[in-house]
Amino acid sequence: MITEHSISVGGIATSYCEKGAGEPIVFLHGAGFGAEGKNSFVRQLNGLSDQFRVIAVDQLHFGGTDYPADGKYINRLGRVDHVISFIEALGVKQITLVGHSEGSFVAARVAIMRPDLVSKLILLTASSVSPAFGDDRDEAWMQACRQTYDVSDPMPSEEEYIAAYRKSCRAYGQDLEDANREAYRRAAARGQYEIFQNLPEEEIDLRIYVVLQQRYIFPYLDRLRAQTLIIWSKNDPTVPPGRGMNLAKLIRNSDFYLMNNAGHSIQNDQSEAVNRLIRQWHG
Repeated sequence: MITEHSISVGGIATSYCEKGAGEPIVFLHGAGFGAEGKNSFVRQLNGLSDQFRVIAVDQLHFGGTDYPADGKYINRLGRVDHVISFIEALGVKQITLVGHSEGSFVAARVAIMRPDLVSKLILLTASSVSPAFGDDRDEAWMQACRQTYDVSDPMPSEEEYIAAYRKSCRAYGQDLEDANREAYRRAAARGQYEIFQNLPEEEIDLRIYVVLQQRYIFPYLDRLRAQTLIIWSKNDPTVPPGRGMNLAKLIRNSDFYLMNNAGHSIQNDQSEAVNRLIRQWHG
């Protein structure tokens, strides 16, 4: 059974889900309305817990973790210290740290800053740490992102939210339905949609958005000691495979896998394949 917990991290009530025993794997979800640990990684919590201690944490102003008092958005760089303190609060070291989407920026930055905490790093469909092409090819994925993450309309109803997720998911099931309904209700009750409707320009303009990885990830990759596994979707227009391959070229100690028939949430669309890769690669 997946258990839900809350722990104080520097005075911040931090929620996380956990299942299993063994070597710890900590999962970091991406950003977006309704994103949280459980609905992002329910198939890893259930699928890997026979061998590992699987932990999926809710980052700042996601899931059940505290929101900032001023209601302002905390970007991926601003979430790094909280995750470091969370890992320290658990009392674990030399973990496997997994980041999906924006969570991959946080995971990579934690691994760069605190190699004592992270021995293995897994990046899933990681736009937030992959290089832009620097040419006309960037417009296609940037336009796909604008369409996918548009929050200009009023907040969707629960049924609209579920229907959109069901349509985008290539392997939908009751586990995802239940987890996403819980996530929607939490996010709606806490006013998360309004936070995303008031994002600063650097989170909206994708040509500015990539500056954080240029400044805080790429120059420090030579410090990255963690063995790194990169798993990429072939079918996500917001993150074309070429960007993932370019990221793999920047990380010396990395393996790159490209999976077909998977959208942005590759860990759900191809959960068995992703889980199998993690097991095999983990050794």
